[in-house]
Amino acid sequence: TPHWASPETIQGTTYGRKADIWSLGCSVVEMFTKNPPWHELSPIAAIFQIATCDKPKYTLPETASIFARQFLDLCFTKDYHQRPTADDLLKHPFILDQLSSVL
Repeated sequence: TPHWASPETIQGTTYGRKADIWSLGCSVVEMFTKNPPWHELSPIAAIFQIATCDKPKYTLPETASIFARQFLDLCFTKDYHQRPTADDLLKHPFILDQLSSVL
């Protein structure tokens, strides 16, 4: 579905596993807000925004931690060469804090 697609996927350029990191960010936004970024747009309009904007449009609740915000900023790094890997994100405080709270 377009709302979760990475810029490189939409643009038809080379992409790999880091495209899934972008989609992960969209899923995390959805967990916080019940909607993916640009949910108010049609699929075609969302595709245009994803391809042309630097960061997705969304508003997190005030209760979202700074670690959650930083995590999403990393997931939504436009240049996929600079976007972190899943291994990188597993070491992020947002993930580590969640793990420590359930263990």
